[in-house]
Amino acid sequence: MKNEFKLPFYLAFQSIRRGRKWTLILTIVLMAVAFINLIFVSALFNGIVQGSNQQVINTMTGNIYMNPKQGTDYISNKNELIKNTENVNGVQAATSSFQIPARIEYNSRTGRWPILAINPTEYSKVINISEKMSYGKYLDNNDDDKIIIGRQIVGGKDVELNSTSLKGVSVGDKVNVIFDGFEKKFTVKGIFYTKFIESDTRAFITEKALKNIAPKMIDNATTVNVKTANNQQDAVLKKLQSQNPSLDVFMWSEAAGMMKSTSTSFTSINALLTFVGVIIASVTTFIVIYVDIINRRRQIGILRAIGIKPYIIVSSYAIIAAVYATLGILLGSLIFQFVLVPYFIANPFTLPIADAVLNLTWLEYISRVEIVSWVAVISGIIPAILVTRTKMLDAIIGK
Repeated sequence: MKNEFKLPFYLAFQSIRRGRKWTLILTIVLMAVAFINLIFVSALFNGIVQGSNQQVINTMTGNIYMNPKQGTDYISNKNELIKNTENVNGVQAATSSFQIPARIEYNSRTGRWPILAINPTEYSKVINISEKMSYGKYLDNNDDDKIIIGRQIVGGKDVELNSTSLKGVSVGDKVNVIFDGFEKKFTVKGIFYTKFIESDTRAFITEKALKNIAPKMIDNATTVNVKTANNQQDAVLKKLQSQNPSLDVFMWSEAAGMMKSTSTSFTSINALLTFVGVIIASVTTFIVIYVDIINRRRQIGILRAIGIKPYIIVSSYAIIAAVYATLGILLGSLIFQFVLVPYFIANPFTLPIADAVLNLTWLEYISRVEIVSWVAVISGIIPAILVTRTKMLDAIIGK
């Protein structure tokens, strides 16, 4: 019994040792390619979903945002609220903005876009618009007649909302901001481009400029944005909700809108392509091992003739397939981790909504390892069973 247990391993070892080295290498490479195909698709779509989610967090809302309750126009005493929020465990920074119900006019073009009055220094600790300047510069706290505007407002070639844009405004140009009958000229200090349309249809001025336009609103805010430490979002959300019952406190995902639908679509496509990848891996592995076994029919016939039981032969090929899978997974993992991941970090996928890098979770990695391993073993067992069921004499003489 003990010898029968060892025999499949011995046969597998001898088969691999005496087999053609180029066949072994080719088989391992094909297994590696099949494995990379599975994890690459998942990593890519995860990267796209993560990138689109980060766009919402980094350019729009922060991890958590607070709005006035329905029926209330403003958040009052914003400075006190921000101070209390920053004292909450897990909060890294908080900032506020005041949305002005105004429109922007340039030459004969005019439009109504969100214009937010901010403290530029504090705002940049939560929202990264300052890092997305395509032309010109970000605002300074003391700017009282400067404005920065998003690419969708500026317009131009390849701009999605060009038809409703100002069509041609540049850094240094002056635009009119018209608010409740009050008109003030602002100089365009910078143009930003986040690749997120909702962010790129906004403009920003400073709180100092707001004081000149609407001095009574300087202590109010329409939104407070909060940046949290990693993995602290849920705890901070519950704390802020209990601490501020007079406000609506939301997670960033509540503002995801189109991005949420996009993420759901990518998740569905990922599942479909993973299934296709499993089929491809199954067929590839089956063909490779089947051809190998067919070429060894005479050897298998001889083994049966000397008394080796069919299940031992089948077990040996299951072990061979497992070895191919293990070596292929190791090779594929090394190529993925040390070649593909660094490459796409340096050269991310440029998409209309975000720049995406490869992102693979451990759970997905382990599941793909299990898939390839089982596919390989089953693909080794099936052709081995088929060959061992042929007549012994036919196998030996090659019929």
